[in-house]
Amino acid sequence: MPIQVSVCSVEPASVLRNRGKRTACKSCLVGVLCIACSVFTIGLPGCGSTAGTSSENEASDGDTSLPSNESVDGDLPQSFAGTSLPTNRGEPDPTRRQTSSPNLSTGGPQGSNVNRPPSDAQYETPGRLPGQTPGPTNAATRVPVQRRLQLKASLTPAQLSDFLSQVDRELRALMKGQSGITDPNAAASEAERVVSLKRVAAERLIEHSDSTDADRVLGRRGLLQALSHQASMGDLKAAEQLQTFAEQFRDNPSEELSTDAQLVLIGFAIESLRHGKEEAEARVVSLAQDLMGANRPVDVAALMVLGQAKDTLLQYEHIDEASQIRSLILEKFGDSQNAEVARMAAQIASSGFSQEGTAIERLDQLRQQFVGAARGAGGENGADGSDVTAEMWSSAVEDVVAQSSDLLTGEFLAGVALEAEVVGREDIARATYDALRDNFSSRQDALGRVARTALKARENRQGVIGQRFDPDLPSVSGRPLKMSDYLGKVVLMPFWSTAFPDSLIVLPNLREIQKRYPGQVAIVGVNLDVEGTSVAGFVEREGIEFPSFRSVSQPDAEIVNEVAYRFGAVTLLFVGILDEEGRVSHLDFSGGDLTAEVENLIR
Repeated sequence: MPIQVSVCSVEPASVLRNRGKRTACKSCLVGVLCIACSVFTIGLPGCGSTAGTSSENEASDGDTSLPSNESVDGDLPQSFAGTSLPTNRGEPDPTRRQTSSPNLSTGGPQGSNVNRPPSDAQYETPGRLPGQTPGPTNAATRVPVQRRLQLKASLTPAQLSDFLSQVDRELRALMKGQSGITDPNAAASEAERVVSLKRVAAERLIEHSDSTDADRVLGRRGLLQALSHQASMGDLKAAEQLQTFAEQFRDNPSEELSTDAQLVLIGFAIESLRHGKEEAEARVVSLAQDLMGANRPVDVAALMVLGQAKDTLLQYEHIDEASQIRSLILEKFGDSQNAEVARMAAQIASSGFSQEGTAIERLDQLRQQFVGAARGAGGENGADGSDVTAEMWSSAVEDVVAQSSDLLTGEFLAGVALEAEVVGREDIARATYDALRDNFSSRQDALGRVARTALKARENRQGVIGQRFDPDLPSVSGRPLKMSDYLGKVVLMPFWSTAFPDSLIVLPNLREIQKRYPGQVAIVGVNLDVEGTSVAGFVEREGIEFPSFRSVSQPDAEIVNEVAYRFGAVTLLFVGILDEEGRVSHLDFSGGDLTAEVENLIR
């Protein structure tokens, strides 16, 4: 099983449960579906690659507004959405299961005449190639004319499919500010023109006499995107057509098209809720149940839309309906094999709900009590923390498991167990590991892997004590390095990585100990960086004077790092202490003063 090396810390339950922030796109119906402008940053295999979370580009829930579920009248919504398309005809989109769709009608919704370019409209790609001499530019967009691609009337279905992919790449560049157009008005004008071209290409692909059923599905998905964007640009008729289009194809045999249509309809229902439409909350839940209840694959885009639905229901105090959406999220995504998906599902499902009085909040309070007492913060006699018995703790854990068995719960318990080890509460650590084993370790999903990893790491930490350590590994400097050369000395062995500079914050304490006992204490590190990392350069820049073994981590391997696995290292900070005979005597992951541990070993 993979043993991941990561920064591990226990955070309050309220923090863990309120991380469901999502990247929002101001040109999309639900703010997450558009291939052009919302990028899924964590790269999940088998999931929508065009929607997700981003720590660098987060938008608040108020950043998106959705169209009404009724016929559109009044102010236009601020944002509409498209959905992802395969990037190449003949190469299935890796983020969705591709299927053919027999017996589809050859026609599609008739496009409006709003913003429709002529049949020989040109497609412009902003910017120029490195070293290219600037040529004539379009006066409105300042885009070099010679780089325009033409949308000709005689394109084949394959060429139209390729053109849709080209348009998506252009829209993505425009929305991310990477198009070379610096003037915001010019960029908006260019986006409007490109979307119009996409609509024309999609309609042609639907209507082309040589198009297959799969081609027409692709065209309809492209048309749905184009209508969404045009509606966001103020096209009232496009918004009306978008709703009609989504209703028409919500039950289409094509799973991709049907899912896209249902997500759009959920977006309309969310906006109906915001506008105070009667029974809008019931329609949101009904549409979500239809989407999740169907025997079809759903990706992270659906997860994000459901999260937005849940947030809006909570905002308007429809707690029961929001709870139903939360249950749908956890049922569909909570047991995902992919840890990132399962974690995101738990975060999105739980965010916004009050944690006051919940089982997880009570457990976190107990954690703070025993940790505070162990660290001298629980009162003069530590009574607040010492009152937390193993029996009391086990009962509280059982309540948490009964209320919420998701990935966040498993990660929280694994972190607490580690923290209990750090502060010397072995009874609480043992009770927590028992709960992980009994409740989660047999599961064949991300939660099960978290439990098994925590249990195996603890087993390895216990097993390595008393063992000699003399690895056959190269050194960071390239010079020979053998632990046998340090026999007779106590060795302080920090595990570290350039990716986690804080893994070396223990160095002042280690150096002080070595200075106090020269000739009796040595520092020998273990570097855990991946292949290709400039470790030697980091050592030189940071003035690291002690030698280190180079144990290369392989993120895709069954065991990410053999040395870290052997030591049960699941967190950086991590320091091993070897006695004068080269045996592992103590493992520390608290970052605290190790003087007492060393002095106990010095003869």
